[in-house]
Amino acid sequence: MKTEIEKIDDDALIESIDRHMRNATGGNTNSSDVSKRRENAVYEMSLEAQGDLKPQGVSKIVSSDSAEIAEGYTALLTKLLLDNNKLALFTPYSNDMAAVKASQIASDVVNYCLFNSNPDGWSKLSTWIKSAVVFGNSALTWGWEEHYDYVVEEYETIEEGVLDQILSDPNVEVIGDLLVNDEPTMNPDGTSYYSFVDVRLRRKIDKSGVKLRTIPPESFLIDRAASSVIDATFVGIVTEMTRSDVRRTWSDQDIDFDEIGEESTVRSSGFSYEAFARKDAGGIQNWVTNNDDDEDEANISITVVECWIRSDRDGDGIAELKHVIKAGNTILEEDDVAYVPVAVLNPIEIPHEFYGLSLLDMARPQTQATTAILRGFVENVYFGNYGRTLADPNVVDFSALQNPVPKQIIPTNGNPAAAVQQLQPEPMSAGTTGMLEFLGLQKEQSTGLSKTAMGLNDTLYVSGNSEQKMAGAQNAAQIRVEHIARRFVETGIKDLCRGVLREMKSNLKNPTMYKTDKGYASLTPQELQMMPGNMDLDIQANIGENSNSSLAEKLIQLTQLLPQMAQSETSEAFINPMSSYNLALDILKNMGMDPTRFLNDPSTQEFQQAQQEAQQKKKQKQNLKEQAEQAAIQLELASQEANISLIKAEADNKKIDNKRQLLQAADNSNREWAELAVKAQKDGAQVPSQPPTDFLSLYQDTEESEQIEAEQEKMMQEQQMIQEQQYAQQNNVNSGSY
Repeated sequence: MKTEIEKIDDDALIESIDRHMRNATGGNTNSSDVSKRRENAVYEMSLEAQGDLKPQGVSKIVSSDSAEIAEGYTALLTKLLLDNNKLALFTPYSNDMAAVKASQIASDVVNYCLFNSNPDGWSKLSTWIKSAVVFGNSALTWGWEEHYDYVVEEYETIEEGVLDQILSDPNVEVIGDLLVNDEPTMNPDGTSYYSFVDVRLRRKIDKSGVKLRTIPPESFLIDRAASSVIDATFVGIVTEMTRSDVRRTWSDQDIDFDEIGEESTVRSSGFSYEAFARKDAGGIQNWVTNNDDDEDEANISITVVECWIRSDRDGDGIAELKHVIKAGNTILEEDDVAYVPVAVLNPIEIPHEFYGLSLLDMARPQTQATTAILRGFVENVYFGNYGRTLADPNVVDFSALQNPVPKQIIPTNGNPAAAVQQLQPEPMSAGTTGMLEFLGLQKEQSTGLSKTAMGLNDTLYVSGNSEQKMAGAQNAAQIRVEHIARRFVETGIKDLCRGVLREMKSNLKNPTMYKTDKGYASLTPQELQMMPGNMDLDIQANIGENSNSSLAEKLIQLTQLLPQMAQSETSEAFINPMSSYNLALDILKNMGMDPTRFLNDPSTQEFQQAQQEAQQKKKQKQNLKEQAEQAAIQLELASQEANISLIKAEADNKKIDNKRQLLQAADNSNREWAELAVKAQKDGAQVPSQPPTDFLSLYQDTEESEQIEAEQEKMMQEQQMIQEQQYAQQNNVNSGSY
């Protein structure tokens, strides 16, 4: 027979929460050992001679070992994790470009929320880290908070249409009466409109977002059997609120606020030894909270418990995760939730346990021993300078001895040498200095934090092989610091970043601004909802091989490799066209410089437009250059043609001159022959048969000259044709490049 499961009603839920609170661990009442360690850590860090460091003698000196560890580790870890204001790096499971872009947007949005939307984001994250260093386990919570700012805008004269457009925004409303001019106002084009005067508007600005909240260690409770927040049945945060704040916060709930705080669960004093220790260390003594004796009931402090508890409220036999806020026996708020928005850091893990050890816990034996030895040393010196005295009251006036005055005369009744004797302090042990050095070495070995790790050890530089010794010591210390940083990254920081993104997806109603490496951008709720859910989170802590300086060096080396890869025949298939820009972008980011000061994003429309304009200008310059080259070639051809014409003219003139000379020579020869023939006839002599001059040779010489000239002319014509072909070929190449 199936047994019917009863639903968990309000009374049963409240009783369950109270029972879990009594059995939970973490608070100052249920975890006396853990709470005591945290209390001691406060006094050790603040150099207060309280708790286990309470002085037993004269000296109140406290060893600064714990303070050095707290400040040293906090400085190192915050620099490694928070220095670049970038914790989140979401990566997609696929190489799809849409998924890659969405993961980058998610990273930028979460980082902007942590460090910018939360004005004190860096401070809270730093406190979260330091609390883990000092107390061991440090918890931080987050949630969506509705918050609005209001801005009043005043207009003396505004057009009706413009006002209607402004009022179309549901976040804008008119304050007071709306005054309208009786007479219409004329536009220059002849149209008219009615203008409004003395219009006061109130604009509602949405400042809602994910807010961070650090949790004091004594206020955090968790299921005793849990090893993490994820597997805990109960997680609670106990806070003190005034009746007034409770009424104001939950004013929209149907609650009888007058009955809240009448139950025995009300913490009237708000007393906590850990909180008292912190106040005392800060110089605030006799600290109490508002109690039942306050004359104004609105200011009385009551205990408010915010918790995440698994409870079967609907009676289906399955315990669902509930978010419940209660005060006394009154439930102020209850919601169904999917996860617990609490992230925890712990530097030194105890396997399978929630609570681990702090770095101050590791150094506590050395701190206490060093404090004891230092006090003995100081007291010895003190007694040496202001020693104790034995005196006979019957002989010497005690008051005069205790209050010495210059040139004072102390009356004695008898021999003062016999009545007064100075006690000599015990000499310091020869091993005191050596013991202090030994304890310092033990502290460094137990915590991993040394002066070398912080760059404070200058003794290594005055001995042989100082560089090797320094490098070895720093490497050993770096490994310890990197391990703790990695634990923080893989636990609480990942939980925080995933949770912030989840809260924004669930609650964002209006577009939100965020900052990228390229400037500011806007993201709508719809775009946020459309992001793929299969994104992992890979926190790149600034440590070890992932440090900014190391990554920058590797990226610079890649700049030498990339051109070689680009020479491959298949480089266009696997090399991103944006690789050069992305490479330069990552180098500048890891060098801690603003990329926008040096680089323009090639993917933006502005860049592409500017590139097109630059290409057009380049093409215009190239065209002008080609035109100039063409003009130069044409000028050269014209010059060559002119030279050819000149040479041809000279050759023609020479031929004409040669023929003229030949004819002249022939004419002279014929005249001479005629004269000889006439003379021979007169003298009765034989008449000569031919002219004495070889006119045939002269004519042949003339023909050979003409042949040579013809061959020269032919060669010049061929040369001209070759130049014209080269010019035409050059024009074809230039026209084919565009």
